[in-house]
Amino acid sequence: MRDSDSLFDSLVLGAGPAGVSAALRLRQLGYRVLLVERSAVWPRPQVGEALTPGVRNIIELLDANDALASVPHVARAGSRVLWRGRAPDLLQQAGSAIVDRGRFDAALLGLARHRGVELEQPARLLEVTGAAGDWRVSLLCGAARPRQVRARFILDASGRNAAPGIRCAPRLAALWGEVDQSALPELDGATQVEALEHGWLWAGCLPGRRYRLMLVCDPHAARRTQPAGPEARLRAACAASQLLRAAAELPLLGSVQVCAATPYLAPDSWQEGRMKLGDAAFALDPVSSSGVEKAMRFSLQAAVAVHTVLSDDRSGRQALARRFFEGRLVEACARHAHWTEAYYGQAWCADQPFWQARSRCEPSGDDALRPDLLAALSMERARLAGYQPPELRPLAALNPALPLRLHGGAAIVELPCVVDDRVCLHTALDHPHLERPLAFLENEALFPHLARMAQPLPLTQLLNMLAASMPGHKAQRIAAWLWQRGLLENVA
Repeated sequence: MRDSDSLFDSLVLGAGPAGVSAALRLRQLGYRVLLVERSAVWPRPQVGEALTPGVRNIIELLDANDALASVPHVARAGSRVLWRGRAPDLLQQAGSAIVDRGRFDAALLGLARHRGVELEQPARLLEVTGAAGDWRVSLLCGAARPRQVRARFILDASGRNAAPGIRCAPRLAALWGEVDQSALPELDGATQVEALEHGWLWAGCLPGRRYRLMLVCDPHAARRTQPAGPEARLRAACAASQLLRAAAELPLLGSVQVCAATPYLAPDSWQEGRMKLGDAAFALDPVSSSGVEKAMRFSLQAAVAVHTVLSDDRSGRQALARRFFEGRLVEACARHAHWTEAYYGQAWCADQPFWQARSRCEPSGDDALRPDLLAALSMERARLAGYQPPELRPLAALNPALPLRLHGGAAIVELPCVVDDRVCLHTALDHPHLERPLAFLENEALFPHLARMAQPLPLTQLLNMLAASMPGHKAQRIAAWLWQRGLLENVA
């Protein structure tokens, strides 16, 4: 084999949704990709079957609708949720589904191979030498076949870290088993979610008439209170519940499985020429059922960072790509932690230790690892905690006879943004009425137009200025949006 034949733009470790999403996106961007999967069993058993509605636009971006059309799934028409009180709420969940994760992963992998991603499976990483831009990678492939390849960039999507690095919440474990759905006709195959004093239960119908029962709890506390083993803990939780009491004594289809579920962030997710994706980079609290979606979305953002580095050798591109990558990583973890804290605080049993620990917690870890990343995570969470959505002002209160200018509390900042699949610095608007700095609205750049708004400007002139680079109806909606949220003010 010629040396040029073994040179890949990107080597991706791990063929789960995160790794394959990155591989597919990089192929779309024109790169040569090698995907390395260590498991010989495929499709492999997986947990994390729930797909939230946001997965749909990811699949569309990857042009994967046809490949996934035949994957067995169960549409989630609704859920019974016993959380805030002692009576269940009936919630609609349009657009979400539960899939056969093995078939889902296999379909994505098959699509990647069809699109030209090269696959080594089963294969094990033995050694990495060299440097960013020219990594020398030793693999041990099927039938003990050694292979040496070169890669400009390495993406690690090989799964959850043993050492979490920065913990975003107290420890969690998930225990699950499956029963025959026909044994629970009273549940109508619906998803059930219930808060208990020492954890919470999730149960849902899987393809193949299987019904999964899952307990999420503090692993140490669970072992102290119920030392008999995972199956005994799962059955005890069902027996203590209202929604799933009928499942407590049912025969299980196989043994109870256990996995770690603690939310965390890996501080070494970015290294020069290498990055981590999916569970290798971060894990979210499973209470939102959005782990697969967030892992796939972050992989697409990581592919943009890789594309920025590999396609543009100008000075500063790598630093900018890193700033974007780590910013999205921190934002994903902080926003999810903020949401889960509030959700845990709403439980009927929120006065119990399990719930109190999770309704107000700070990220923790070895400060020596990445103090800047830990500080950024804390700052983002503080910003989210302090954010109050503005009361929208009526458009009738806008006096068109008076000039407008940016509100005095507004700040103009530089923000890493994605433009044409690359990261670039873009001017953005920051204000206490915004959850995050805003560079684009309705897919239109706000700057340089708004830079002139530091000085008073008549409304007609503002609209004409915006309409010079966008349709007039968009200019009107953008001006109205900014006014209603107090980002523009009249000047008497």
